[in-house]
Amino acid sequence: MAKASATTSKTKANGSTGNGGLSGSAISVTDCRKVFATKGGKVEAVRTASFDVKQGEFVALVGPSGCGKSTLLQIVAGLLPWNAGTVEVAGRQASAGRQDVGIMFQSSVLLPWRSVIENVMLPTEIFGLDSKESRQKALDLLDLVGLTGFEEKHPWELSGGMQQRASLARALVFDPDIMLMDEPFAALDEFTRERLNIELARLHESLGRTILYVTHNIQEAVFLSDRVVVMKPHPGEVLDIIDINLPRPRMTQVLDEAGTVELVIKIRRMLYVDGMIPEEERHGMADE
Repeated sequence: MAKASATTSKTKANGSTGNGGLSGSAISVTDCRKVFATKGGKVEAVRTASFDVKQGEFVALVGPSGCGKSTLLQIVAGLLPWNAGTVEVAGRQASAGRQDVGIMFQSSVLLPWRSVIENVMLPTEIFGLDSKESRQKALDLLDLVGLTGFEEKHPWELSGGMQQRASLARALVFDPDIMLMDEPFAALDEFTRERLNIELARLHESLGRTILYVTHNIQEAVFLSDRVVVMKPHPGEVLDIIDINLPRPRMTQVLDEAGTVELVIKIRRMLYVDGMIPEEERHGMADE
């Protein structure tokens, strides 16, 4: 399947223009295939998936459970091997432990014995970065995500939304160019999730990071993204790549605009017809 190119032109924090002003892809996935070996035999999780993410672009992978979107993100992160095809991040084969890639999961994965700021600073300790500069960077990021005053609290003293804010600050503290996010707000209530989506959109627009974002929520994918990679399950395949030509900055009112609603309906119909979503899974996605 041919990979779509970027169509947006937002300004990055360093003054460069995203997508249109930078050549090449930050992430490139070409004919990727992943097969898991199980006791019951081989399971084809992903079949010949192809897409790219331009520098400074926000791309979402959306689809029902079992479509391979989280598997693909873990492959891009270097956490899983793949069986065929090529997967490159910043011009190099995908691998784990890279300082140019930040990762955020559905669970905040904060260490309970460490304070908020100590959790945020953990990657800087792993990468051996200057502690004084890193602490100031952590404080600045905690302020950016609305956690000023909670620096010395521990994870159990925070709400779920606050824990995810701390996790987001931790993923940004070593200044990665690329962010990989696997349903980071899925476990939160609708109101908290919407607030954090707005904050994430604001951070993306101000910092200009490249983001690959996994979600099963169609409206969330449309609201946040420059493009949406639509996937079908069993095995996972890319159905289409949809340009999201909605204005930025993305504010709450964008959710109610006709263009947003039309895109959500288009993707949902694509999944129901071409993606062959089972009847029992349709109601869950329709409610989101």
